[in-house]
Amino acid sequence: MEAPEKTVYVVDDDESVRTALTRSLEKRGFSVECFDSGQGFLQAYRSGQAGCLVLDVRMPGMSGLELQEQLIDKHPSLPIIFVTGHGDIPMSVRAMKNGAFEFLEKPYSVDSLQQHIELAIEKSAGLIEEEEHTNEINQRFAKLTARELDVMRLLVAGIANNSNKEIARELDISHRTVDDHRARIMSKMQARSLAELVDMSKICGIHEP
Repeated sequence: MEAPEKTVYVVDDDESVRTALTRSLEKRGFSVECFDSGQGFLQAYRSGQAGCLVLDVRMPGMSGLELQEQLIDKHPSLPIIFVTGHGDIPMSVRAMKNGAFEFLEKPYSVDSLQQHIELAIEKSAGLIEEEEHTNEINQRFAKLTARELDVMRLLVAGIANNSNKEIARELDISHRTVDDHRARIMSKMQARSLAELVDMSKICGIHEP
């Protein structure tokens, strides 16, 4: 099996910087995609593949910090490594508070940048895996009927230690009906235990501690 491609997105308005970074990073085994503006990157970027963004802070039009703010909610699984030759403390603090992976000031060594990129891509892969797991659980959850949702809420809330008899009394349905709903819930959610179902319910946002 081939190793997954390690993609580094470079956004910098300086063509010489883009060219030099591309050559250096491709020699080290990375796939590099370059953009001369934040707008160009936003139009082209598609999430779902592990990677990281090497981003200049000061650019005409959309600045690096402005691009970061747009990516926070839209693409949280893409770590950002800022690079700048004109850094200051307030700028770096703002970047880090908004979740930047690293903030490097020029000149920096490519070896140092590579180390940060490797760690950022590793983080990106983990975040994507979490996103995919969450989406899968929510897709299963969406298949439950309204009554199955009622039963599941009581199950994960621990009503009378999850007694089917107590759940039946709470919902004014038969014990056998609760048995059937419970079996279908475990099957649809692909939960191997009640503890695992509770964990899934937290992802779906219905768990009541």
